[in-house]
Amino acid sequence: MESEVSRQELYTEKLMNMIMDAVDDIIIIHDSQHTIIWMNRAAEKAFGKPSDAVIGSKCYSLFGNTVSCNDCTVNVTNVGSPSNAVRRRIIPGTNVTCDCSTIPYYEDGKLKLVVQHLRPVVVQPQ
Repeated sequence: MESEVSRQELYTEKLMNMIMDAVDDIIIIHDSQHTIIWMNRAAEKAFGKPSDAVIGSKCYSLFGNTVSCNDCTVNVTNVGSPSNAVRRRIIPGTNVTCDCSTIPYYEDGKLKLVVQHLRPVVVQPQ
């Protein structure tokens, strides 16, 4: 039974990775300390870096920062007041402006993971 559960978990993880890699929006998953643990192919393309080179680094380093962003919703989330506000971020190198939202995941009442969702802002022609 245990090996069946393990196979099912592996299958679920692989399936979710396939789905998230098919999404055009940028998805980055990091822990409560901003350490990146996963990102999809859209993120690799947007930042021009393979996930292997980014995993283990801080999410804010992707944006050229040495500390977390001043308006980081994760910092707000860490103190127990989650925010659904959308923030603007600019991707270095391409200067693409994105709307950034965060989705916190709690386990046993503590922030465990954060899903960061970035969607490029589409400028409508005038």
